[in-house]
Formats: sequence, C-alpha cells, structure tokens
Amino acid sequence: MTSWDDLHLSGGGKPNALAGVNVTSDTALKVSAVYRAVNLIANTVAMLPKAVYKETKNGRDIDRTDLLQQLFFRSPDEFMTWYEFMFALVASCLLNGNGYAQIIRGPYMEPLGLRFLTKGECTPLYQNTGRNRYLYYFVFGELVEKRDIIHIKCLGSDGVIGKSPIALFRESIGLAKAAEEYGARFFGQGGNMSGALETDQVLKDQKVVDRLRTQFAERYGGLANSHKPLLLEAGMKYNRISIPPDDAQFIETRSFQVEDIARIYGTPQHKLGKLDKATNNNIEHQSKEFVTDTILPWTERIRQEFEMKLIAEDEKEIKEIVFDFDFLLRGDSAARATLYQARFASGSLTPNEIKRKENENPSTNPGMDDYYIQLGFSKVTGDSHRNAPKSDTSTPKPPTE
Repeated sequence: MTSWDDLHLSGGGKPNALAGVNVTSDTALKVSAVYRAVNLIANTVAMLPKAVYKETKNGRDIDRTDLLQQLFFRSPDEFMTWYEFMFALVASCLLNGNGYAQIIRGPYMEPLGLRFLTKGECTPLYQNTGRNRYLYYFVFGELVEKRDIIHIKCLGSDGVIGKSPIALFRESIGLAKAAEEYGARFFGQGGNMSGALETDQVLKDQKVVDRLRTQFAERYGGLANSHKPLLLEAGMKYNRISIPPDDAQFIETRSFQVEDIARIYGTPQHKLGKLDKATNNNIEHQSKEFVTDTILPWTERIRQEFEMKLIAEDEKEIKEIVFDFDFLLRGDSAARATLYQARFASGSLTPNEIKRKENENPSTNPGMDDYYIQLGFSKVTGDSHRNAPKSDTSTPKPPTE
C-alpha cells in the first residue's frame, strides 16, 4: 500500500520541501542532528539485554527452556546479530514510521528466527469497513497474516500504520539541510557571495557577455580563488546582491533546527551535541528523562509486540519479556555501587548475586549465598503493630519519696 507520504519521500522529481531541498529518509540522515538522534535511540534500545521470564511457585526466573529465550542466545537470522537486528528495526521505524520483521516458524508454529524487512520488502494492507477490520502484509508479493509479522510503528492516525517522522516534519528537516548546504556553498566559494557586474556600456555582443561571465567565475569563484585581487575591465563595478549569513541569522537557524529535531525524536538537546543549556546540575536529570521518556516507550512497544506474536497463547499469563535497564548503569560505577549497597542492605541481593551481575565468578566462602538485613530493622507481621502498646506521651510526674 503506497501512501501520500511515500510519494513525497520517493526521492525523485522536484524538491518536496519549501526550503528548496528534497527530503527523504536517506537525505535526512545527512543532517547531523537527525543522524545522531536515530543512531542514539536505536543503539540504546539494541544494546539492552532481554530475557523471557516465567512465573513459578518460588517467584520469577529466566525460562531457559523457552524457544524464544533460546532464540535470544542465537542470531535471529544468518545475516544479523541481535544487536544489528534490533538496531535496524528501531532505525527503520524512526525514519519510515514502521519497522517490519517476518517470523520464521517451525512445524508447531514455534518461533525459529526473525527476518528483518526493509520498507520496500513489506507493504501493509489495511481495510476498515466499519464493522470489520483486516490487516495483511505483502512480503515479496505474497500475502502474509499479521501474526507472522513483527510490526513496530510510530504515531499514526489509525493506530495500525505509523507515519514517518521525516514526512511529517519535512519542512523542519528541510530547513536544517538547506542551512547546511547554504553554509557549505558559502565557504566553498571562499566567502564570496553572489553578485552582479555592472557597466554603463551596452554590451551587444553575446560572446563578450559569455566570456566575461566565464572568466569571472573561473578566476574568482571557489575556495582556491578566495584571496585573489579583483580586476575588472571597461569601467565595470561589482555589486553584491545576496544576503550576508549574519543578516540571514545563519548560526541561529542551525541552532534552532537542532532543538526542533530534538523535539521531534524526544531526545534531550545535550544528547545531540547542543550543550549551551546543559549544566552539571541538570544534565544528569535530562539523561534520566531520556531513559524514562524516550527509551522506555520504545522497549514497551517492542515487548508487547514480541509477547503477542512470539509467546504461545497458553503461556502469555505466566511468561513475559523483560529488558534489563540496569545495563545502562554499566558506565557509572558509583551509581551501580549505590544500587547494590541499597539492595544488599534490604536483603534483596546476596553477595554472589552481586558478583554475578558484575560478571564475576561466585565465591564459595560461607555466607556468600545468604541474604542480610541491618540489625536496626524489626519485623512486623500483619496488623500486630495496631495492637502494640502505645507509648505514654503524658508529662512525667516527679518521683515520690
């Protein structure tokens, strides 16, 4: 199914942005802020460890017998690692509005692999008749049911097919690209702005006009000719007719477009390299917001889609996919130490479990597999605290002789 946005993002024909540039998912990546935002979000989601957990009588633990969990330890297909697969899936969604993958199933409908599909390899077919809704996918010309396609989507108007952020914000990205090209052309001309050669004489010979135009461009155009003296003939004068970059607010425009692209993708500005409003006090808080407001919604989309189509129907209530966000603390040893200390003191981690999280071998010393709590804590069971004797808060009387 080809949408209106797809036609605008075809990459051919006239410029599709008012800034005079052609904006596609490929050309948008040439804008450094777009490349950084897409690369950052896709990389962060891709590097998070994931596992299938199963509810048991003793609590919850990783189900290493689950076929999906076993698939997590293998490559999803013969061409990609899990990191590359997740990166491509999220990046495709950020650029095109949708990320697709075909589920390779065994004879009992068990998932054996996942094949990433590009935008041209998978086309959704969605029909809404009012009473009934149908969703199929054309994959290499064949009709595939929705249960066999992993579909991660951005915001859309129907909740079924996502819209491309590049198409929705074509003008913002086009302005950033146009400003970048304008600056490149300006400095490529050695800082020489366009202008006109003026004379009081009437040049009737077109060959003379063409010669003057060609000689002027060859001698004074380009970076290599930026410092050559300007020699004019026949009383000619050179008048600049373009707007200087400072008058066009060139720097301010480029800075604003970084802010605009950060808003589009929901990333803090300092993550895109714009540090003018970042301080030591707020940059840590903004980094936490990046995890909770940007990465967490993406992992939740993927988790629910994976659980719906990769976990058997009769096991959905006892199994779930979990992304390990503690992995993001790998680069912050102080934060990890604080987390381990708090969990150890509350009796939720043993010393050996901490060592395992740090990829260290467990210790065989006594007590390393035991839980500990601080001595100052006391245990209260049920409503016993309500029946406990109340302390006397009245003013004490002096002792009698």
